[in-house]
Amino acid sequence: MTIGQTRTAFSGLVLFGLVCLSASGLAGAHGALELDDVPEGFVKASITDRSNIQGLNAMILSAPRPGIMLRYSGEKPVTVLGMEGEAFLLFSQDGVSVNTRSPSWEASSDSSTPVAQPSTAGDTGEEPAWVSLSDAGNFSWLDPRLNTMADVHHTADTQQEWSIALRGPNGEVDHISGVLMFGAYE
Repeated sequence: MTIGQTRTAFSGLVLFGLVCLSASGLAGAHGALELDDVPEGFVKASITDRSNIQGLNAMILSAPRPGIMLRYSGEKPVTVLGMEGEAFLLFSQDGVSVNTRSPSWEASSDSSTPVAQPSTAGDTGEEPAWVSLSDAGNFSWLDPRLNTMADVHHTADTQQEWSIALRGPNGEVDHISGVLMFGAYE
């Protein structure tokens, strides 16, 4: 390797490191970024209460339909519970898996993502059917609990609370919760 190639490789590593540091800072932020001059119909989501589960970070993804990103670096698995209290997503050291039998998965726009469906032959449907989504410890999705389009009766300048339950490594249930705001955001 020549000196020029070494400088180029080093510069790339420095740039990659800066991007990683920026991403981790955003993941630890307090919800969505502050927005000015927001277009009509846009919903601003924020996190008001974070989970106490060690190694778990949450971030709101700002968009016309807000999403959420979780990053988990713990040793024991953490389960995101769905709308009906069912196992929805499983975060572990091996990555992130989805229970394809979860009503929350079916209600999520992520269900259009092609995943190999497990065999249900002879299955009672009681046990989760886990399918790997990611080999990394983070995952982003459009959670049905953040889907304000399902509730078209909200008026301008209103708020709606949301909450996502998590089953921690020791079986305890914790929550990530926040507020959705419609209309003017001052």
